[in-house]
Amino acid sequence: SSLCVSLFVMKLMGLTIDTISLLGMTLVVGILVDDSTVVLENIERHFEMGQPPTEAAISGRSEIGMAAIVITLVDVVVFLPIAFLQGQVGRNLAEFGIVVVVSTLTSLFVSFTITPTLAGKWALKGNWKPPYVIRAFERGFHGLRDWYAHRALPWALHRRTLVVAFCLGSFVFAMLLVPFGLVGSEFIPSVDRGEIYAQITYPVGTPLTTTTRAVLTLERQIRNLPDIDADTAIAGGYASPFGGILVEGNVGQVHVWLKDDRKHSTIEWVQRYRQIAAKALPNTQVVVIPATGTGGGNAQPIDELVTDVQGGDPTKYADQVYSLLQATPGSANVYSAASALEPQVELMFDRAKARALNVSIGTATTAARAAFGGAIATQFETVDGLEQVQVIYPLQNQTSLAEFATIPVRAANGNIVHLGDFSSMTWSPVPPLVSRVDRNTVVDVSANVAPGYSLSNVQAAFQKRLDTLKLPRNIVVRPRPLGQQDLMGQTLQGLGGSLILSVVLVFLLMVALYNSYRTPLIILFSVPVAAVGALGALALTRETLNLFSLIGTILLVGIVTKNGILLVDYANTLRERGRAKLDAIQESAFIRFRPIIMTSISVVAGNIPLALALEPGSSVRSSLGVVVIGGIMSSLILTLLLVPIMYMILAPEHFHATHQLESDPDLAPHANGHAGSEHPATPATTPA
Repeated sequence: SSLCVSLFVMKLMGLTIDTISLLGMTLVVGILVDDSTVVLENIERHFEMGQPPTEAAISGRSEIGMAAIVITLVDVVVFLPIAFLQGQVGRNLAEFGIVVVVSTLTSLFVSFTITPTLAGKWALKGNWKPPYVIRAFERGFHGLRDWYAHRALPWALHRRTLVVAFCLGSFVFAMLLVPFGLVGSEFIPSVDRGEIYAQITYPVGTPLTTTTRAVLTLERQIRNLPDIDADTAIAGGYASPFGGILVEGNVGQVHVWLKDDRKHSTIEWVQRYRQIAAKALPNTQVVVIPATGTGGGNAQPIDELVTDVQGGDPTKYADQVYSLLQATPGSANVYSAASALEPQVELMFDRAKARALNVSIGTATTAARAAFGGAIATQFETVDGLEQVQVIYPLQNQTSLAEFATIPVRAANGNIVHLGDFSSMTWSPVPPLVSRVDRNTVVDVSANVAPGYSLSNVQAAFQKRLDTLKLPRNIVVRPRPLGQQDLMGQTLQGLGGSLILSVVLVFLLMVALYNSYRTPLIILFSVPVAAVGALGALALTRETLNLFSLIGTILLVGIVTKNGILLVDYANTLRERGRAKLDAIQESAFIRFRPIIMTSISVVAGNIPLALALEPGSSVRSSLGVVVIGGIMSSLILTLLLVPIMYMILAPEHFHATHQLESDPDLAPHANGHAGSEHPATPATTPA
């Protein structure tokens, strides 16, 4: 029902079902199950205490009411900052936030209306006897709960300093995983599309026949390899990321499609492809990259590290930077603009001789340009329209200065003279494109990130090598944000700020609802221990901090806060009934152990398919599932010990009720004497 309402709202807002909205629906399933699970578990507990089904449904829902409202509103406010994000990240996450918020609010309504109604009228009125497997599982679960309530929790409460120090040390260790490079960062992980591009680049001016021969040589080498499904070859151009073919005579491209049932991954084939290209085309620039799923594949993908060398004469220093980048682990396809020089002919006119021959410099320049660029001599009409005839100097004559000197030039008096009669010519290599920053010449040195490495780790390793390079004061070497680097910075800044703001909003919300700052502070201690599992899981699975893992981190704030809310809220309820602080938190931990375990398992189970990335192309989002699963597991284990300890430290000794959870007045007299108190010190009276 909650997802149906989300689809209806998306229709009203003109949104479509796409990857982002489906991802939101996938993740919110665990949250939706959580809300009803908490209510149902409490209703069943009251039923097992001897209350009639209808009364159990009403009292169970009423008792959990405030906690359920806080839990739902927490899930809503954690996504509120995302709605105000700008740029590409904000546009990508708008639909995600809408799906989560609408589904969660609808789930609260369902858990307060439909769920208790069905429980009281139908679920609790049967005489169903659970099979042996379920009874055996319940006995094991009860044993685990008793061990936690009677051994683990008392042990932790008597060793508060040790447990707090362990949690703090674990948090600090997890935070250090990022700066030490064990957890890298990038914008979006690459997708294994099963496609590989190999681009061959020769110096400008290379005959097309040379490029064609190289392309065919490389294609023959890879065509009959196993796992190769199909390939295409382009000589004299490359595929544009925006469609079509860009024509450049010195460039060729071989595009390979791998079989779906291949034995080796695309990354492994990229490594092998590079080795084949190096042997087949020695001393030739061949860039081999996997298709990233962003469209195109003509040259460098978005995971490109670019460094600017500027000031003075940057060419010779660019060679040093090139060597450092080539020696940096994780760099591939290293390229320097200083090595991509084009042959250029410089004409120096002798104006005195030109005047003597009655030739203008403008006429000579036009003749030289027409010889190499071509000139339209005439045109003729065909059935398809007008066709132009272009005259150009033969290619074989464009490589010799002696041939250049014979270019004919018409003098003003009608005589034909040669270009070499009044000019001198020299070869001079120049870069194909001159870049300038603040009027200084800039040479780019770039590289791709090799498979198995993250952009942030390669950049950090390269920066350490750059710091050892001694350069003159007028030479500046600095990385230039490009593509994924720039997006990665925007993502970390935007979502990092949203994460901090989400925690602040959750705190302020609970302060307003509980009319206390101590209670929210105690609850929020479940958040840092979730970071231990989240970052640890990323390091173990070699995933990175990216757009999806940061979304999972924000989602995790709302999920793990639930455990603290369930513990602290019921402890406050017991203290409203007159229980002592230690007695209240121990009983709350015992009573809430089952719903905490159930909700955690439901969220983990819902994210397992996402983390395993079973479908082709789904690996790009697997880090989200990894973060959620790791964070919930660590928070589940540590919260059950840390939150009771912080409750004993921070909660006031004398409790004053700030809200009344029970709408049923009959519950109050049972506070001190009813078997429903389920105190862990008397497990014999504790219902299943």
